[in-house]
Amino acid sequence: MKVIYVNADNLPEIQKVAPNVAMALGYFDGVHLGHQKVIKTAKQKAFQHNLSLAVLSFFPHPKSILQPDVPVAYLEPIEQKIEKLENLGVDFFYIVQFTKELSQLNPIDFLEQYVKGLNAKEIICGFDYKYGAKSAGTVDTLAAYTHERGLGFTVVDELKWNKQKISSTLIRQYLSSRKLKEIYQLMGDFYKIKYCKKNGLLPNYSLPSIGDYKVLIEKDGALVEHYVTVKSPNQILIHSEYKNLPNELTIQWVDKI
Repeated sequence: MKVIYVNADNLPEIQKVAPNVAMALGYFDGVHLGHQKVIKTAKQKAFQHNLSLAVLSFFPHPKSILQPDVPVAYLEPIEQKIEKLENLGVDFFYIVQFTKELSQLNPIDFLEQYVKGLNAKEIICGFDYKYGAKSAGTVDTLAAYTHERGLGFTVVDELKWNKQKISSTLIRQYLSSRKLKEIYQLMGDFYKIKYCKKNGLLPNYSLPSIGDYKVLIEKDGALVEHYVTVKSPNQILIHSEYKNLPNELTIQWVDKI
């Protein structure tokens, strides 16, 4: 998978060499099962129309620019998202730098420059996708845009679990309320973080709320069960032989105790 960082300055050069793609649109924090449904739908469209598969996303999170005083609880950093998208068979991952200027771009200009301008021939998004200044662009305006320009367009329906929409927001709520088994149902896997024994939680991850947990820690290619206590939003206590673990830990969260 080729990862391409896009900003207003380098966009014209990237447009010149952009391949024809089926493009999935979204932020994809956590790459949960709802996100995976969108990407797998885009993969089918790419195969049907002999296109490459692309994902277009942003960094940093738009809320961190539009509401700078409100901290964003990221579920994972770009590096982990890249790994997940590659495993899903994505060919090109466009990471657009989100700025105040970009937030003021009207919906049509956003599509012209960052979607059609990057040679998206098939466009795929979730039913609640919004874009452009003040989130004025919706699936309805996108449907009209693609129809006028002869582009393919697919809206992926809501994916629910236990009568609730699978979403990054719901995963954050479950982290806060310590519902780790439920998170597994939303992600199709255990929630995963990276943790430094010296400095604490690595950037752009979120810990569950304070309390005791059963976890799996990766060591020498194997997963070993441990018990940990979350002491603060950045620190945990591991109840085991600490010195035998590597300095940077990959931790999968199984259940609360």
